[in-house]
Amino acid sequence: MNRNNNNKTAEQTPFFQAVYKLYLSWYVRCGQLPKKDRFTIGQKTENLLLEILLLTVTAYHTSSLDLKRQSLLKANTTLECVKISIRLAKDIKALEQHWYIDYQRRIQEMGKMLGGWIASTYNKTGK
Repeated sequence: MNRNNNNKTAEQTPFFQAVYKLYLSWYVRCGQLPKKDRFTIGQKTENLLLEILLLTVTAYHTSSLDLKRQSLLKANTTLECVKISIRLAKDIKALEQHWYIDYQRRIQEMGKMLGGWIASTYNKTGK
């Protein structure tokens, strides 16, 4: 466990909070998706967001830069999958355009945060 964070937890990081808020919003929205989409693309998107939360906690508490980087890169790939599934939900008319725009804006911001975190793991090792 990483002990040099002055008793901070992964949940206090801006990236974790952004993903958490997106999950809460998607959870509510998922309940309003058409039934046939709710249990397919809706549930899959929920699961992907939960996976990102798990990977974030794992990365935060991992001392090894290589393992931290692996978790963050997996989170980045999973975030890309969330982006695609939300776009797909919009394209099949399960998600309204204004929600799609809001979610894509949030995902873009999360991508920037995650990219910075990933870059910091390379800057520490010089790789």
